[in-house]
Amino acid sequence: MGVLEKFISWLRKGKNLQKVITKIDVFNRNLTFQRKHLEKQSRDNFRTAKRYRLEGNNQAARLYMEHRLRFQKWAFAVDTYRLNIEGLLHQLRMAQSHHEMARTLAVIQRTLRSMAGAIQLPKLSEIMNDVNSMFQQFDLAGEFIDESIQEGTQVSTQVTDAEINEAMTELDAEIGVETGQILKTPSGKISELEDEIKKLKQGKD
Repeated sequence: MGVLEKFISWLRKGKNLQKVITKIDVFNRNLTFQRKHLEKQSRDNFRTAKRYRLEGNNQAARLYMEHRLRFQKWAFAVDTYRLNIEGLLHQLRMAQSHHEMARTLAVIQRTLRSMAGAIQLPKLSEIMNDVNSMFQQFDLAGEFIDESIQEGTQVSTQVTDAEINEAMTELDAEIGVETGQILKTPSGKISELEDEIKKLKQGKD
């Protein structure tokens, strides 16, 4: 009996399948918490970058802006995988056969492997271990190659100098609108951003 046949035989035990679904559902809830935590860290880093920029410490402002962008990308990546797994869970619950269930779980397994390679976060690794333990006795990675199953969406979490420069430009524009303080000679792009921010603020009033 091959790996796939053993796995399908294991899935036919109703309690096993429900246990798998429950574990993956709990894992997805943890991803939501992780995303919110990363978003908070991103906001905190932005506030710190803004404070340093106002104080004239450009090096520190750029450092915190870089971390702000990195946490933003991590949060986006975590949510991308969460939504992907959520869709797969729906497919798993709607599957009409154990073969379809095994196929969907194989995609989930690949998604988890892809996530582990893309997002290096200690807390995420910890909560992923419990889910991965389900697949230790079954290696499904090569079982559905011929069916061209796509792996989880790859998300880049690298932060480039160009992205930092753009974020600093937006920060300067926001500071200019809020304080009227000109930190440097505004470029046309900064002036446009200031106009956009003013319109947004007026719309809230």
